[in-house]
Amino acid sequence: MTRSDGRGDVDPIFNDRFEDNRIDPDEFAWRVLERISYGARPEDLAQFNGLGSTVDERLDAWLDLQLNWQALPDNDLQSRLSAAGFQTLGKPITQLWADHVRGSMNGSPERYFPVAETDAARLMRATYSSRQLYEMMVEFWHDHFNVTGWDFSIAPVFVQHDRDAIRPQALGNFRTLLESVAKSTAMQYYLDNKSNRRGGYNENWARELMELHTLGSEVYYPGAFHGQVPIGEDGLAVGYSDADVYDVARCFTGWTIRDGHWQFPDTPEYDTGEFFYHSAWHEGGQKNVLDQWVGPAGQEEARTVMDLLARHSATARHLCTKLCRRFVADEPPQSLVDSAASVWQANWQSPDQIALVLRHILGSEEFKSGQGSKVRRPFELMVSAFRKCGAEIEPRHYDGWTPYGELFGRFQQTGHGSFRWPAPDGYPDTAARWTSASVMGQSWRLLSRLPELREANDGPFLLDVQGITEAAFPLAADRTAANLVDFWVQRLLGGTIDAARRQRLVDFLRQNAAADVQLDISSGLPYGNWSSGNLSAHYTPVRLRAMVSLILISPEFHQR
Repeated sequence: MTRSDGRGDVDPIFNDRFEDNRIDPDEFAWRVLERISYGARPEDLAQFNGLGSTVDERLDAWLDLQLNWQALPDNDLQSRLSAAGFQTLGKPITQLWADHVRGSMNGSPERYFPVAETDAARLMRATYSSRQLYEMMVEFWHDHFNVTGWDFSIAPVFVQHDRDAIRPQALGNFRTLLESVAKSTAMQYYLDNKSNRRGGYNENWARELMELHTLGSEVYYPGAFHGQVPIGEDGLAVGYSDADVYDVARCFTGWTIRDGHWQFPDTPEYDTGEFFYHSAWHEGGQKNVLDQWVGPAGQEEARTVMDLLARHSATARHLCTKLCRRFVADEPPQSLVDSAASVWQANWQSPDQIALVLRHILGSEEFKSGQGSKVRRPFELMVSAFRKCGAEIEPRHYDGWTPYGELFGRFQQTGHGSFRWPAPDGYPDTAARWTSASVMGQSWRLLSRLPELREANDGPFLLDVQGITEAAFPLAADRTAANLVDFWVQRLLGGTIDAARRQRLVDFLRQNAAADVQLDISSGLPYGNWSSGNLSAHYTPVRLRAMVSLILISPEFHQR
């Protein structure tokens, strides 16, 4: 049901029960965790429901834990990352530069190890981290400040962009995050500010800074000159023009990296890959940005610009629209965007600005009562399957024959491969982009294969479908087609599925047996026995995994 007030898809029965406090707590927990985590596991639901006596208390307590992410233990993830033995995640930018740009590891594939290991660690973090909301926000900011990580020039330094620019302020302060991104070696390469100098300034970074990262294209005034854009209540121009872009570019002249450029001193300290301000490249004189005179003040001019952009009302609206779109609906309610923007602006200098805004959005009635119109993007589909099926993964791109070559290949073919979006606007966040025939087909191809992927030399399956099923039904007599289907529908979908679709799953699993007859899901592991005369016993473990695959490609699993 689509509401006419722009609040997206709302379950009217759920909404009525929520408003008079009759909502089932398990249903509420499922709806919350499916939308602000990468997938609700049974232990997540139990933890959520143990946080208070009412649904509001539980949501508030869960947000307290998740938004204070640095105090939230993450021991399981950390032990897994340590055991994986990644080589580059802890290297500072100077070591990345020395090893993978200038050193012996600058050839393929070693040059790409930093982005490849960041990609692998991203998958592990989303799957195993207890800091689920934090990891979702890291993904949000990677899309917002998009950098094509697999580019030849960017791949060897991409670790620094993720670790030092994005992750520290994912729930912190936007102004601080903005400057960290501006100084990121990867971003300096991606939007060409490393070559931005007086007498021939490069406007790429300045334009995307205003159009995508802060103010938004909605307040762009093409053809306007300084003084021709209306002034807002805060004394700043309500939007920007090309004249502003040019002057912002001039403010950022000299912000570059130590890349051994021929105009730098011929000494080792000028070839380290680090950010630095090269005053000889800065264009002097005054600049005008948003009807404010800036400078001359050297590198501080760029910081003044970022201050103006970070506190601007258009930036608040632009960012809060994207946040509400991420967590509420493709077309978020304007009233929620406006109230979130007020919180954003009021706290633009607060160290926990982003966390405060998220608390406002996720504690709102619009979030709690609205189902939203969101669909899972391919990365979310894959990680949700991993979380709910007890996956044991240690992914890596370059490690001989493993199932991960196939996994990453199929995932990339969905069009959502990690750090591969070529344009600076980042991966789209609306259903229209991810529900085309080609994307859905490749997503189904990936999801249907997941339960069959195994470690090298016929090792264990990545998804423990069989182990989970046997543990749930210790009595063999209970392992009927109807029971097994209902168990996995509950685990993967929270129990909600179209009745006809459920019946088709039961029929597929039982074959020629009755729905209440025991199925032998353990014999002849891992594939089962051959039985031409009794289809209900014919390769039953394989059919169990295929039934789970059918749930993974169902419309209900795609909805977030």
